Amino acid sequence: MDKKSYDTQLVRLTQSLVNIETENRPPDGHEKEGQEYVKRYLLGLGMEVTELSPPEVPGFEQNEAFLHDRNYEGRSNVIGIWKGSGGGRSLLLTGHMDVAPKEPMNWTVCEPYESVVKEGRIYGRGSADMKAGLACALTALRELRESGFVPKGDILFESVVDEECAGASGTLASRMMGHNADYGIILEPTGLAICPACVGSLLFRLTVKGIAGMPYTGEEISNTVYDMNDLITVLREYDRERMKILEKPELWKETPQDPQLVVTKLKAGDITPGGQLSAPIDAWIEIVIQTYPNETEREATDYFLDYINSHYKKPEILEIRQVYHYCKAAQSEDSLALPLLAEKAARYTGKAKVCGAMFSCDLFALKEYGNMPAAVFGPAGEKLHGPDEWVDIESMTIVKNTLIDFIKEWCG
Repeated sequence: MDKKSYDTQLVRLTQSLVNIETENRPPDGHEKEGQEYVKRYLLGLGMEVTELSPPEVPGFEQNEAFLHDRNYEGRSNVIGIWKGSGGGRSLLLTGHMDVAPKEPMNWTVCEPYESVVKEGRIYGRGSADMKAGLACALTALRELRESGFVPKGDILFESVVDEECAGASGTLASRMMGHNADYGIILEPTGLAICPACVGSLLFRLTVKGIAGMPYTGEEISNTVYDMNDLITVLREYDRERMKILEKPELWKETPQDPQLVVTKLKAGDITPGGQLSAPIDAWIEIVIQTYPNETEREATDYFLDYINSHYKKPEILEIRQVYHYCKAAQSEDSLALPLLAEKAARYTGKAKVCGAMFSCDLFALKEYGNMPAAVFGPAGEKLHGPDEWVDIESMTIVKNTLIDFIKEWCG
């Protein structure tokens, strides 16, 4: 795509959002400046704007759907409402403002919050996940307003807080407070695929415990590094065996990969400079286990625990703890909006790919708490949560134009 043909407004808005540091570092989140930017943008479009923080939901403290170990001071969803003239179908466009931390810091193309445009891509933390999606929706709304379009149904846009790190509290808050519609589109980076379903994620920390020290006096010390190596072998065997028994749903028949076990952290010993010279007293590993919608949290958890406890040779030194809570898999059922969205996308892509998403997101909240059908649909990008994250500009333009065409027919 030639640089001159870039959608300048879309690129500038995406870069402006990327350049605002909005990291989620539990228990704290730093979305406020980004949310203020979105609020000003929505007001500039003449939309009604409301703000909502998760603790404002009645019964928040007692509701187990929320994460209660987070600090929500200064963290509010921003919701813009474009009231329809009446008699039409409503639509929710939703995405999250928070981004993963900028580490690891071996970025090579740009600094994490100093985005650059290079070879048809925008680089920077949160470019793909998911400020480009927010920018696509906002730019679509601006172009519709400027064209004189008047919807019959309400159009809601929201930028939510606390999605990363197994969050979803921001999305849950909006759903429980009634900011819902006849259909929802989550603008996560799907590579232009339309995903009415997504996998879930179970997060576990596994710790092997030992005795610290050095065998200087003939004392036998079991080294937890070797014990961890044995555990990793069992985890890999578990992953292979699980893939053999999982029933793959139809929506995942053509996805590039199956649900995976993803290792996210591994630690053993004192890692401080000049730290203790000793066999580690413990070693731990954090993992994510992806699940299909046809597998319950209890089924996935029980199979995992049973497999590890029966195959690991030293269960007495092993501790397994769930981290955060289950990010639910979800599958949305609808017969009206999905084919229409696919039809509009195919105008730009040739043929729209409808499949399950290979990442977990807030789709379950729209289905279970908002009682609305929905799909995940967004631009292409890579290196999510890693250095040199990028989003493809041409795909962003396709998302924006697809949204415009869909809104005109769905809400018009």
